Parts: sequence; C-alpha cells; structure tokens
Amino acid sequence: MPLLRELRGALTAFALVVCVLLVLVSYDIGIPGQALLQSLRFHLGAALVALAVTLLITAAWWRAVLFLVVAAVSIGQGGIVIYRQQEARAVVVAQPGKPLLRVLSFNLLQSNMGSGRKMASFIEQSGADLVLLMEAGPVQPFAAQLAATYPYRTQCPGRGSCDMFLLSKTPLTEARVTSMSRIWDNRLITATTVIAGETVHIVGAHMTKPYFDDVAEGEAYIMGGAIRKTEGPLVLAGDFNSAGWSRTIDRLARANNLIPGPAYPATWPVRLGPLGVPIDNMWTRGPLYIASIEALDDAMGSNHRGLLAELYLADPAP
Repeated sequence: MPLLRELRGALTAFALVVCVLLVLVSYDIGIPGQALLQSLRFHLGAALVALAVTLLITAAWWRAVLFLVVAAVSIGQGGIVIYRQQEARAVVVAQPGKPLLRVLSFNLLQSNMGSGRKMASFIEQSGADLVLLMEAGPVQPFAAQLAATYPYRTQCPGRGSCDMFLLSKTPLTEARVTSMSRIWDNRLITATTVIAGETVHIVGAHMTKPYFDDVAEGEAYIMGGAIRKTEGPLVLAGDFNSAGWSRTIDRLARANNLIPGPAYPATWPVRLGPLGVPIDNMWTRGPLYIASIEALDDAMGSNHRGLLAELYLADPAP
C-alpha cells in the first residue's frame, strides 16, 4: 500500500525532527535558542508521543517504540527537575503555616493601552497586598485611582514607557529599579515591606527572551546577587520568558534556595490557556511559601495571563 508507506515515512520524518529538538533540550551545546526549547520540553514530548501512537496505528511498531522511549526519557528528565523543586517546597510546607499576603504578578503588554481602565479596576479589586506589573504603561493614566488602594509604589518613567511597576498596601523601603543587561533598561525591582509584623523582601524581574545568546543567564546571575543581599522571607516574581524547569531558572532557584508554588500555571500564549507555557514565574524563600497559585482566566488584552497567589508563612523549622 504505497499511501500507507508514504504516511509512515512522513510521520517518521516529523518524529525525527522532534527527537533532534528533544536532544537539544537535554544537552546544552551552546546553540542560541536551546533555552527556549527547554521551556517547550513537555510540549515537544507530547508531540512525539502523538506521532509515535500514530505510527503504532499504521503498524510501524519498532519506530513507534523507539520514539516512545525517546519521549519517555526526555519527559522523565524534566519530571526529575520538577520533583526536586517540589521536594524542596515540601520541606517548608511541612511546617505549620499561616496566611500572610496575596501577590499579583502581571505583564500588561505595553501596547494594550485600551484595556488600562479595566486592568486598573481589576487590580483594585484583586485583594492583592503586592502587585508587580511588567509593561505597565496601560495603567499609568490611572495611577491616581490605584493610589487609593496602593499608596506605596516604585518610581516609574514617563507616560507609556514604564516597564516595571511595584504597588503595595504597606510601606516600601529600599525600593530600587535597576537593569540586568544592556538589552533592556530598568527591568529589575527590589524592595522590602513589613506585613503583619513580618519583613518580606520583594524581587521582581522581566527577563530577556532566552534566544538572545547567554543574556538571560547573565540576568539570572545579577538577579541572584540581589536575592543574596537579603535574608529571611522573600518573594521573586515576574516575566522570566522561561519555564521553571528550564536550566537557567532551575539553576537560579537552586543557587538561592528558592521554592516554587504547588503548580506551574501556563501564562503564554493566551489563546492556548492551560495548554500554554508557564513563562511567568513566582518563587519564594522559606519560611515564606506559595500555598496556591493560579493564572487569570481573563488576560484583558495582554499576551500573558497574570498570576495571583496566596502566600503563607511557615513556622521556623526545628
């Protein structure tokens, strides 16, 4: 059956391409864009499984089994990273805890000016104690409205050009907006606040896309330096343009004793909803931990879904 053989050949070719991409995910050989593929590990793995199952249906047994093994190895490798991250979280969560604050992290999309009023109203009603905004231009015209709920904030450049913006219900001290690379300016926020008598350090970042050679790794190094200058409860949030299981972000987390939330909600692209990629991240340092985290159902015109999280404070471990 020539048609069946042609179908098998086409499926095999596609599967081989996906296999090559999964190899690049697993072994860093310095090719630009590998970090991007790392964030897509599970999507690529799922695509290879689908191709392998289709080959099974067409009776191409040995090829299907080979591709399933490759998919299983790559997905398993990513699963080990997630398991290690969650294991570190479990140590903190095992201690008795109490609710401390709610955090909203949201990339609004700089060109999304028509949704500014709707976004400002949502932020006011979100119940968040801390709000970290990336590409915050859309809500700049409504700064006075937001000040009624969030009287404390970092400084922002002129109208429409604000990238990082931190809003707080409680006073901010040592608040700074700095840069992590020469690609983009003013994409790192550091600040400290006191909530219910507890000092909480805040680090917010908007990282460069991972296919700009090793720029993102340099940014992660600078971000890590800002984290290590602090002690005690800390929350790190922002648009990292990479998933939490990617090599750069996982290294950042391990080097600074950061723990993830109980899930990695997909935030981009919006049209894929929960099937997207979790490139917007939120991490904490014990005894602070994320009890629950979810991506917003309504992106309000942005190309990212925001993250809303409930943070608890665990009793110090014995």
